[in-house]
This record gives sequence, C-alpha cells and structure tokens, in this order.
Amino acid sequence: MITRSQARLKALKWASFPAESRLMVLSIVAHQKHPGWASLTSVCREWQYVLEKVNFYKVKLRVSCLDDFEYFISPRKREMIHHICFHVELPRYTSTCCSKRSSPSQRTSSVVSDGIWRLLSILSTWDPAAHLALEINVYSPSDCEHWFKNFYLSTDDVEHDEDATPDAWKAMTPHHDLQHGWMHGQRVKGPPRSAVLRLFRPIYLLFHETLTRVEAVTCLIIRRQLRRCISPWGLGLIIGALKGLESISYEPWAPYSAADKEFEDLDTLRRLTVFEDAYKFYDPFPKRPARVFWLGLGDPSEGLGAIFASKSLNLQHFAISFMVNAEEVFRHCHSTRSWSHLQSLALTSQLLQDDRGKSKQIEALLCRASVLAQKMPRLHKFVLWNGGKAHACAFIYRIDREDASAIWRGTWHLELSPLVVKSWQLAAS
Repeated sequence: MITRSQARLKALKWASFPAESRLMVLSIVAHQKHPGWASLTSVCREWQYVLEKVNFYKVKLRVSCLDDFEYFISPRKREMIHHICFHVELPRYTSTCCSKRSSPSQRTSSVVSDGIWRLLSILSTWDPAAHLALEINVYSPSDCEHWFKNFYLSTDDVEHDEDATPDAWKAMTPHHDLQHGWMHGQRVKGPPRSAVLRLFRPIYLLFHETLTRVEAVTCLIIRRQLRRCISPWGLGLIIGALKGLESISYEPWAPYSAADKEFEDLDTLRRLTVFEDAYKFYDPFPKRPARVFWLGLGDPSEGLGAIFASKSLNLQHFAISFMVNAEEVFRHCHSTRSWSHLQSLALTSQLLQDDRGKSKQIEALLCRASVLAQKMPRLHKFVLWNGGKAHACAFIYRIDREDASAIWRGTWHLELSPLVVKSWQLAAS
C-alpha cells in the first residue's frame, strides 16, 4: 500500500525533471497512443495541456457522433482541432446484392446528404480558423467483404503506417472465398462489371435546406477511398458553403459522370491538388472525359487544358495528375500572362515514356515548360512526371534560396539535351 507521503514523493520526482524533459516524455506518450492514453489528461493541468492538443488535433466522426460532438466540443477544444475526418457509413449489403448493378439509391443519398448537412450546420457556428481540414469519406462495411477484400475503407492505417493491412484482412487471413474469386488470400478471378459499377456509382446529394455558411474550414479533402463519387452538382454546393476555403485536395476516379451545372469561381482558393485514379485494376473501363463543374471553371467542352491554365493564374500551389496532360495545359498558357502567385507546379504527361521516338517531343515539352517558368517569379519547385506499372520518371526543377537545380529521376534514363539545360538556365537567371 502506497502512503500519501510516498505518492507525494513520486510526484515530486516527476516535478523535479526539467520542463523540456517532461514535455518530451509526454509528447512521446501522446504519439505512441497506447490504449487508454487519452485518459491521462485527467492527471494534472500540465498533462492535459500537452495530451489534449495531440488528442484533438485530428478528430474522426461518424453521423452517429454528431450530437455528442456539438455538445461536448467547447470553444477551447475547437481551437485544438485541425483535421476532421467525417466517415459516412452506409448500410451493409448481401453477397447477392453485390453482383447486381443498381441505380443510385435514394437511401444512400439521404444518409450522406443528411450527415453532411448536419456537420456543416455545426461547423457554421465555429469562428474562422488558421487551418481546419475537412475530409469526407463514404463507404459500406460490405465493400471489402465480397469481391474487393483487398480494399482499404479509410486512410488511417495507410497514412500513418500503423498497420498497412486491408480492412477485410484484419479479421481473417488468408481469404478463401471462391464465390468471389479469392483462393487462399490470392485473387484468381476478377469482379463482374456489375460489382464494380455498384462500388463506383455516384451519390446525388439532396439537401432539403440551404447549406449554412461555414467560415472555419480552410481545406477540403476527398481521397480515393471515397469510391462512390459525389456528383459535381452536390460537391459544388459543399464547396460553395465553405467560404474560407483555401485548399482542395481531390482524388477522383475516372470515368465519372457529371451534372451540367456551373459554379462561381473560388476567390479564396490558393492550393489545388487533383489526382485522378483509374480503376483499370478492377475492370477495363473505357476512359471518358472528366468534368469539373464543381470548380466553377466554365464549360468543359472548352477543354480541361484551357480550364486549368486559367485557374492556375490565381493559385500558389497547383498539382494536376493524370486528369489532363501537361502539354494540353501549356497549350493554353499564353506567354503574355504572368503567374505572379504560383510557387509550386506539378503536372503529368504521357509523353514521358521510355521511347526514343518521343525524345524530340519530350525535349520540346521541357523547353516549353522553361519558357513558362520565366513568367512565374515566385516559382521554387516544378515537377513534370509520369508513372505506371513498372515505370516512373520525373523532371524536377527546384530553387533553394539562390541555388537552382534541374534533375531527372526515373526507372529509365533521359539525357537532358544542351537545349533543355540552356532553357532552364535562362529560367533560373
């Protein structure tokens, strides 16, 4: 039995450590996140101050959590939250249903719409923040129970390298489900087209009331784990409600359908990242042109190159991967324009392949990029890259203080011609 004097002595031993050492220990405890670590905030004010900042930095919410979230999160705790992961969990479906293609369900739309409307209503009461990211994900637990047992439903494990195991594999390994093409943990048969279409079908948001104005959110994140694409019309409504939005990170799947609706430009947007994934891995779908009405970028019939070239003029950081080739963007970047805000630019091009017949085209593309870089006085990083199965490459131009460098990295070698080197030297001068 520990007496009160002994307990006080132990407390004095902890207090005798320098403040920097105590902070270091508490930070390690917070980031290790052993079971029950969050309850340590009740030990004392010092522990609460350190541990709560880590505990509340990233908050994961489901629709069922929203009532408690609104009630328990005080204004003081709001200031600690910098990332909200909002997971909308859809009802499960049976093995029979997974192979039936169905039209977008009213129930799915209602669940997602009501959840998003409720969350934005809560966030509308928050004061503007220096940085608050809102990440939206929609899935059914059944998504990884039938044909797609190698799927991740969320980004948590992959993002932090805690347990890089697909969700369905955590319960049982290896999988043996011949009905769905799995034999002893290996896929031996691809999913039917109907199963893929069900997984990637669009969600049409139906808001019965106007979305309230939200000033607190500065960043919107929609990762590739959201396979059921939110319709551009609904996505435009969400973006339109986020009045403090400065950054968008969007990873859509191609192809996806769109509604014919335009939206006003986003004056506050400073960072745009779009990574278009393709589900060739699941089924050889023909690729259709992507549409981006949700960005308020005008009529897509004008071409994505013209759309993104125009949008880039007001951005500080701009990255578009696979949705459109760099040469298409450059074609609409007029030399009379100036990108006075742009600090980093990353684009992809299918020209970048190990094919000697394309060497002159690649040279012309890199030279064209250098000419445009001269119109970007604040540019400190430019990346032109390509990647696929068993191949990857990147041309990287970087300015670090007064030093400029241009390098090539890849699974295949490209000798930068004297013309390319000279053109980038001019860009750096």
